[in-house]
Amino acid sequence: MGSTLSVIASIALIRGTCHDLFPEELRCLLRNFSSRFSSELTMIIQDTHEGSSNHLFSAATSYLGSKALSAISSSIPRRLTAGRNESVRTLTFGLDRNSEVVDNYNGMPMKWRYNSDFNSTLNMDIEWYELTFDKKHVDIVETQYLCHIIDEAKRIKDQNRVLKLYTARSDRWNPTGITFDHPMTFDTLALDEDLIKRIIDDLDRFVNGKEYYKRIGKVRKRGYLLYGPPGTGKSSLIAAMANYLNFDIYNLNLSDISSDSSLEYLSLHVSNRSILVLEDIDCSIMLQNGEIEHPPGAIFMNKHAITFGGLLNVIDGLLSCCGDERIIVITTNHKERIDAALLRPGRMDIHICLSYCSFSMFKQLASNYLQISNHDLFGKIEKLIGEVQATPAEIAGELIDGNDPKNCLEGLIRFLESKESNAQPLNAPILASNLVENKPENEGHGQNSYKMTDLEDDVITNNNDEVKLGAAEFTSKTEVGEYIIKTESVAILRAVMLKHGDVAGNTFSYSVQYRASLLEIVCRIILELHAIDLRDVTEAQVKSLLTTVEDLESVGLEVDWLHQRLVLINEAIKLGENGSTPTQDMSENVQDIRETDLETKLLASEEDGLVLQEKCTHIEDKLVKLKAASDKLLETISNPEAQQSSNCSFHTSLVDGLL
Repeated sequence: MGSTLSVIASIALIRGTCHDLFPEELRCLLRNFSSRFSSELTMIIQDTHEGSSNHLFSAATSYLGSKALSAISSSIPRRLTAGRNESVRTLTFGLDRNSEVVDNYNGMPMKWRYNSDFNSTLNMDIEWYELTFDKKHVDIVETQYLCHIIDEAKRIKDQNRVLKLYTARSDRWNPTGITFDHPMTFDTLALDEDLIKRIIDDLDRFVNGKEYYKRIGKVRKRGYLLYGPPGTGKSSLIAAMANYLNFDIYNLNLSDISSDSSLEYLSLHVSNRSILVLEDIDCSIMLQNGEIEHPPGAIFMNKHAITFGGLLNVIDGLLSCCGDERIIVITTNHKERIDAALLRPGRMDIHICLSYCSFSMFKQLASNYLQISNHDLFGKIEKLIGEVQATPAEIAGELIDGNDPKNCLEGLIRFLESKESNAQPLNAPILASNLVENKPENEGHGQNSYKMTDLEDDVITNNNDEVKLGAAEFTSKTEVGEYIIKTESVAILRAVMLKHGDVAGNTFSYSVQYRASLLEIVCRIILELHAIDLRDVTEAQVKSLLTTVEDLESVGLEVDWLHQRLVLINEAIKLGENGSTPTQDMSENVQDIRETDLETKLLASEEDGLVLQEKCTHIEDKLVKLKAASDKLLETISNPEAQQSSNCSFHTSLVDGLL
């Protein structure tokens, strides 16, 4: 023991003597000389760089904090710091002063050491990391490892940050926001599994598509349109998206914005990795025909209201380029009120229709609220949900008291039965004789569908291919060819395939189940058309059907024959006025116009008469064209073959000649 102490004392004496005899400059030269014979290189990363904070230093702090905890079981002693603040979700760790950790990067050891010291001149602590590695790996460290640290630190920070919800007041965002702690996730969201999977896949491709967007020269942003009746889960879907991506939410009410310049300011101050939400856009403003009008009863002191062009510029103009990883979500209860220019690809890339509750959605709600996956009463509930329109919010309201599953389910059955008794009876239309096999019963509701841009592998297209998926589950299914569809649609589909072939033949990139859902939509349109009397049909009904048919055509269904029929019906409707039918004789109207024109010209000046003559000529030409369309439609739906084969209660059917 005594000899050991004497050796230590001798070493300390020699070190002190050398320190006194050799100046610092000479010692530095000796260290540099000896380093030439070392195989290692040490890189110093200070907390400041060129007068500002060193981004690499803060990235290394986050990166090493995650590595330090995983290496704590090593035999090398380590001192760690631990803590948490309001801006992060979980505990964060770091290296204590003079602590070391070794990071293994692709088999190459990277030794890190954290140092800190008090600078009396600056009167502050200075911090730095020492990164030691083999000299032969210097190129890898410079081009790969340090970039890897920055990327990983960003990922760790994004995953661990607390989400914020920002709202606008007086044309400015709330600077601090409020903590967004919504519990909704895709695991608890009451939507069909296939729909959720497609949404998640699209979000993953968007987040992981940084290099792809850069290669094609597009700003990394995505637009979603959520539409459907109130209470169908639009806000819950937004919350699930934010939690899945860990994106902040900026909620913007356009009716509170005073001018385009204020809208531009708000857009420029939306952070990256965020979701900009325009909820109930049809209630805050009216978007039609390229104009924005404030709703009736609203009071606006500022005469400079936002314009439609200003809104489009924020969504898809130069202003939209000032940011990265941004998602814009627009919600509405009435999609038809929104101008088509706002819905085109590049602005709203994905259209998701959230409609009434289906049985699969009910099962998810039952699992969430009652923690059951099956029950004897499920069969009766499935039948009732297929017959009435009930939103997921209404179903959840009946299941909220989940202490006794049986009582909750019985209460839900009473609720659905009351809705069924109060609902208007659904007609069961009779089709022509070639469709009378398996006549459809009351049409089931609860259909959930979505429109989504098709993304093949990692390629993000700009075609806005729109998809509709049936969500309701039915126990009665029948096979037609390779498709398994609802029994009530079998006769219609067979007639369609007999006349027009497999209209879904160009959609083989989708699953058979998905194509069957599209064909069921075609069958429902034919059912609805047959149930309509030409004398009572409205332009709004036809336009709604036309929109659905255009959606089907956009994904490859060959239903141009159905599209043309709807166009003819729409043109014929325009002929009717004050209860008149498309078969009304147009010659009397034309003659009345000629006589009115003559009398007007006798009473008016010559110049005014010429103007009136031009207008009347224009009206006359339009009436002639409309009459031709009416005659063509009448000839189509009244051909002898269709009349002979029709067993329906109407003299003519709007689907006669189609099947």
